Amino acid sequence: MNRGVLLCAAGLHMATQSALAPFYPKLFREAFGVREFGATGVFLMVCQLAAIVSLPLWGRATRRYPLARLVTAGQSAAVLLAASLALAPNFPTFTVLSVLLIAAKSVVLLAYPSIARGHAKGLFPGVLQYVAVLHGASIAATLLGTVVVTVPNPRVALPLLAVAELGLLLLLSAVGRRSADRSPTAVPAVGRRSAGASPTPTPTPTAVGRRSAGRNGWAQPTTAGQTPDKLKLAYLAAFVLAYAVAVYSVRPYFTEYATAGGTSTQEAALLFVLPHIAVLAVLPAASALRNRLGSALLPTALALGAAGLAWQAMTTDPVALAAARTLFGLGLGLSQVALDHRVLTASGDSPTYSLIATAQTAGLLLAPLVATLTAKADLTGPLLAGAALLTLLALLTPTERHHPHEHAPRPRTPRRVAGVLARGEPSAAREDPVGVRVRGTDQARSA
Repeated sequence: MNRGVLLCAAGLHMATQSALAPFYPKLFREAFGVREFGATGVFLMVCQLAAIVSLPLWGRATRRYPLARLVTAGQSAAVLLAASLALAPNFPTFTVLSVLLIAAKSVVLLAYPSIARGHAKGLFPGVLQYVAVLHGASIAATLLGTVVVTVPNPRVALPLLAVAELGLLLLLSAVGRRSADRSPTAVPAVGRRSAGASPTPTPTPTAVGRRSAGRNGWAQPTTAGQTPDKLKLAYLAAFVLAYAVAVYSVRPYFTEYATAGGTSTQEAALLFVLPHIAVLAVLPAASALRNRLGSALLPTALALGAAGLAWQAMTTDPVALAAARTLFGLGLGLSQVALDHRVLTASGDSPTYSLIATAQTAGLLLAPLVATLTAKADLTGPLLAGAALLTLLALLTPTERHHPHEHAPRPRTPRRVAGVLARGEPSAAREDPVGVRVRGTDQARSA
C-alpha cells in the first residue's frame, strides 16, 4: 500500500483517538451527566486496554493476510463505530463503542516500521515524517474537539469523526483498486529485488545505518539469524513505557487546570495544542541537532521537556503558560524522534518491534491512571509527575558512542557485486543488499 495512504491512516488514527481527549471531562458532564472526577481516567484506561489486547491479535492476522487488507477492514469497522458514537444514549454505551473503535483502528500502528524504513532518504527522515504527521493530526484533532464541545449538544458534532473516517476509507479503497489494476502480482516495495538477484532476503534501506545499532546502548542489531539482547530490549521496553506515561499523563486534565486558572475554553484549547505546534517547528532542525549532539540529543530533549512541565505547574498566567508549553513541545519533538530512531534501530524485525509497541501501549494505559491519581490532590499533580519521570529518564538514558560519519555512510561496492565484477561477468544491472544499483566497473569504482 502507498506510504502516503498509510501515513494518512496513522494520522487519522491519532486524530480519532485524541480529538476529544482534552475535553472528555466537559463532554461527559454535558452529554451524559457524568460528574465523577475519575470517569475520564477510567474511560481512557479502558480504551488503551483495548489497544493492548487488539494489537497482538492484529499481529497474528498479518501472518495470514496482507497488512493493506487488514487496514481497510479495520477502517470499514471504524466508519460504522464512529457514526454510532453520536447515537450513544448513555456513558456506558459510548465507552463500549469507543473501545471497539480503538481496537479496530490499532491495526495501523503495525505499519510504523514499514512507513519509517520505506523513506527514500533513510530511517531518520522517515521517523521525522511520521512524527510530523502524528503531531499535525493532533493539532487538527484538538481543533475538531473544540468544535465538538462548544456546540449546545456535543453529540451533534460527533458525526464529523465519522465523515473523516469515511473519507479515509474511500481513499484506501481507491488506492487499493488502482494498485490491483496496475500490477496484481507486484512485489512489495520493501524487500524488492531485481530479477536474477540473489535469493538472500534484502535488508531494509537503512541496513547500512544499522551497523552501529549495537553501539547505541540499547541492543545488538537485529538481522536474519540474529537474536537481540533480551535484557537490553526489556530495558528499552521499560524506558518506552515510562516515557509514554510521562508524556500522556499530563494531557487529560490540562484544560481543567488551565480553565481553573482563569482562561477560557478556547484559550485552553490553544494552550493544549501549543506543544504540537512547537514539535512541528523544531523537527526541521532535528537532523542538524542530532549530528551535533549525537547521543546527548535524547537526554537533553528529555530535560527540556521536564523543565517545560515543571514550569507549567508553577504558573497559571496565560503568557507564561504558553512559553512553558512551547518549551515542553520542543523537548517532546526532539525526544520523540530520538527515541523512535533508537527503537527502530534496535528492533529490526516485527516480533521485536511488537514488544516495544505493546510496552508503549501499556504506558498509554497507565497514563490516565497516573493522571487521575495525581490530579485528585491538585491539578498540578500530573504536570509534576510527568516532569519527575522525564528527569529520571534523562538520567537513565543509555550512552551511545557517536560517530558523525555513520549518519551519512559513504556508498561502497558490496562484496558480492565486487566479486562478480572481478570475475569479468557481464555488467548487467545488479542490486546490492542495501539497494545500491551498480552497472559496470566504472560505476563500481565511483561507488
